[in-house]
Amino acid sequence: MEKIHRVALLIDADNVSVDVLRQILHKLEASDARLQHRRAYGSVQKAAEFAEICRDHAIRFLASTFAGPNATDIAMAIDAVELMLRQPVDEVVIVSSDMDYSPLIVRLRELGCRVTGYGQQGKSGRDIERDYERVYDRFEVVGPAKARPVGRSPTRSAARREPIVAVPLAPVASAAPIAPPAPARARSRGQRVAIPAPALSLVSAPDVVVATPAPSRRRTAAKAPPLAAVSHALPSAVEAVLEACPDLRGGAVVRLNGVAVALRERGLLTKSGKTTSFFKKLESHFALLPADKPESVRFLGA
Repeated sequence: MEKIHRVALLIDADNVSVDVLRQILHKLEASDARLQHRRAYGSVQKAAEFAEICRDHAIRFLASTFAGPNATDIAMAIDAVELMLRQPVDEVVIVSSDMDYSPLIVRLRELGCRVTGYGQQGKSGRDIERDYERVYDRFEVVGPAKARPVGRSPTRSAARREPIVAVPLAPVASAAPIAPPAPARARSRGQRVAIPAPALSLVSAPDVVVATPAPSRRRTAAKAPPLAAVSHALPSAVEAVLEACPDLRGGAVVRLNGVAVALRERGLLTKSGKTTSFFKKLESHFALLPADKPESVRFLGA
């Protein structure tokens, strides 16, 4: 009888995005492992963000209502050890980009369990990846899926081109301009006669006259750039933060410890620098949550 490889999947939702988690679940479901336990841990705000993927993959989301930056980490560590003592599994898969799980990983391996880790690219610093390779049996960094570039529709661009109509004519001796017809004589001296402007301009050739539509004032007028694009240009410091932490750009609430790792990796935050002090300088663009004891940050937009 073939032995079933039982796996406990533990997800730190505060330090990984939904898109990265979806890729990890696809890898695990493609293997021959049996996901006996599927649990996700995170703040109350993250519970709503992960509701759909947890429902689709039968994942229990255990929301943490306790204050403090390490409440989620401690809850997940307690459950991991308790699962191994009560219902032993062959492997524990930890999905997180946090650096605080090294003691838990060592303890799980001492209990005879294989431990695999998945981190998110941009949140797992190089020093964390190097340290995790020493304690994990296997550690892999997963990058967020890149959106396809949106190109201009060929039908729309072709529709903007001016149509060219070729009208065959008899050969002409010269290419003299054709004079417009003479206006009719006014019935009275005070009456004016309006001469309509020609809709087509003719360019003669030996055998063919090519007619092109006269330029329209609406099409020749230069389009002014939208005011929103000019007034909502982000400062370079804010753009640097969004490049380091792509999850913030969509307005998601992200844990400060994960953001700090990404900022230090990009050189935006010193090793001894405080994340709260860093974002207070950019309070017009970022909000610290909760205000009294910040443990998360959210981008307010342009």
